[in-house]
Amino acid sequence: MSSSQASWWPLTVAALTFITLVGCDVPTGNSSPSVNTDTEISTPLVQEKTFTFLGGPNSEFDPLIDTTSSDFDSLFEVESSNNDISVVQEIDNFDIGNLNEALDNATGSLTFDQKTLDETFIDLKKEGFTFAGEKQIEDLNVELQVSAKADIPVRGSRVAFRKSQNNYVELGPTTIEVQNITSSPTAPGGVFDSLRFTYPDIRVEPYGEDNQLVVDFVENPCGSGPCGSNGEYERDISTLGDVFRIDLEGARIYPDKPNIDKNGTVTFNIGGQVNPDLMVKNDDKISLRASTSFDNFEIREIDVYEAKPFTVTITPNENGGDINVANDNEVRTAAFDGFEGITDRVDGLKLADVSLTFQVETANLASTDAQVHAAIQGTNETNQIYLRGTEDQNMSRGADRNVSSLPFSAAFTENGVSLQNESLIKLGVGLEEAALGETVRTPLLVDGDNSNVSDFVNTLPTEVRLAGQAEINTDGGGLQVRKPIALDANFSLNVPLRIRDRFVVRDTIDADLSDLNDLTDPEEDANISTAELQFSYTNGLPLGADAKMVIVDAAGSVIETFNGGFDNDNFRIEPAAKDKDGAAAAPSSGTFVFTLGSTQEALRALAEGDKIRLAFNMDQAGSGGGSEAAARLRADDQLTLNRVRLEADASIQTGN
Repeated sequence: MSSSQASWWPLTVAALTFITLVGCDVPTGNSSPSVNTDTEISTPLVQEKTFTFLGGPNSEFDPLIDTTSSDFDSLFEVESSNNDISVVQEIDNFDIGNLNEALDNATGSLTFDQKTLDETFIDLKKEGFTFAGEKQIEDLNVELQVSAKADIPVRGSRVAFRKSQNNYVELGPTTIEVQNITSSPTAPGGVFDSLRFTYPDIRVEPYGEDNQLVVDFVENPCGSGPCGSNGEYERDISTLGDVFRIDLEGARIYPDKPNIDKNGTVTFNIGGQVNPDLMVKNDDKISLRASTSFDNFEIREIDVYEAKPFTVTITPNENGGDINVANDNEVRTAAFDGFEGITDRVDGLKLADVSLTFQVETANLASTDAQVHAAIQGTNETNQIYLRGTEDQNMSRGADRNVSSLPFSAAFTENGVSLQNESLIKLGVGLEEAALGETVRTPLLVDGDNSNVSDFVNTLPTEVRLAGQAEINTDGGGLQVRKPIALDANFSLNVPLRIRDRFVVRDTIDADLSDLNDLTDPEEDANISTAELQFSYTNGLPLGADAKMVIVDAAGSVIETFNGGFDNDNFRIEPAAKDKDGAAAAPSSGTFVFTLGSTQEALRALAEGDKIRLAFNMDQAGSGGGSEAAARLRADDQLTLNRVRLEADASIQTGN
């Protein structure tokens, strides 16, 4: 180095050093460098979870509604050949029971009066006999075969009988009694050798014209029962003055009463042989007096030519006035067992094309009709609804659809408030071809044309309350009734599972979101660009759905709810295309994403997430295939969540 260089070099180095020190901050305190790190989270939470909408008996996948559970095993029925699903419910335990009062109401105060026969067969003085002392009557040239006839009055203003139609009253445990039997003159050997009481209008089995009730008084009776050669009863002539009784249970009376509003008669004949050895005076009268009546009169069967319409309660009526639907003692209750608990998994399920078969079962009502007037109330925990008939009675719809709300004669109340006809239903049952001794089951179709059955069923009632009254023989024509009289009713619901409107289905999946802790360390600053749950799906249901997501912690407490009102179209599962019958024809597929947040504070609570509660608001909007049919569901229709993944991207700065 030259001498000149040696002199300026140190000065140059010093100057450069000073400039460098001026251009830099001199660190104080922590001397660690700051570091920016890109962090990515990609955690699969669910790998292809498949749901069937309804689980059949051999369901391979988790059902949204498990039809094999005790909640639903009585609600859904799966057709094994094609997995079609039907909603099936039956109520067959109303236990209305007997209507024996119907017979009393039909006949009203039908009575058979006591009749006293007081007959003089022979009046010797009138016949001009004059002789002193006594003579045997056989020496007087008089007719010793005697007879008389009397009519027992039949009273009542509700029924008419015509002999030409062989109309009758069949008796229960009734006795006919003949008492106050006196004859004159008194004689040691008796006035009569034999005497016959004949009731031509009372017949015993087998009820032919030759099976009349006959009681013979003879010297040597055959026994106490109907032991004569033609079924006659026989009594000892020496006991003629005693009361005699005959059990008439099962016997039939054939009154002559052709007009409802007029009284009728039953004939009573007496005939016999006067004792030829009877000693008489010239002023004696050969006479007989006897009273006949029915004791413990009870009717068990009638066959009448005409009967006025009458009513009978089919459920108890404590006070005999209005029928109070709110009074547990005046209703019959039964359960739609299959609807019990359905709201634990499904909200707002509405079925399309709903109909009920209301079967009325009668026994021993024939040649007539019955109109069942009823208040039928369905209730669940929050709602109640009445099954209402329409106002018209369009008989052209056929006997199996004879359902109406008007006209109406019964009075129903609920806690003192009258129920209007519009809240009631009338079910008409024709029994013109029925026969006594058989049970007749009359199915009536209750559908959208003649009732509000769709609204009734879609309330998903868990209990049904029935109060009712039956009007019998509304045309006032012929009628046959026999005890025991029975009337019962049951519901039967069996319709394809077609969905009318939207409803909500819920499910819960496991979802450990603790990986979000990597982004929420309070000692670090995070610039979060993405934090989301990604869902991809394949939908084989003929229904679309808006999705709601609720993240809960291990204790089940809600951390955050996403799309709580189902109002964001970005969280949409598109429906499968439908065929002409409403069944799924081709699946749809797609994705939707829930954004979790963009700050550490927003994600810190979500990191405690343990499960995801999903709610699918199912509907038919946007279904393809050109079909307008209501969605029809099959047991093997599937919704698959192909993937549920937690995705997050962030730049995390550590140090300072």
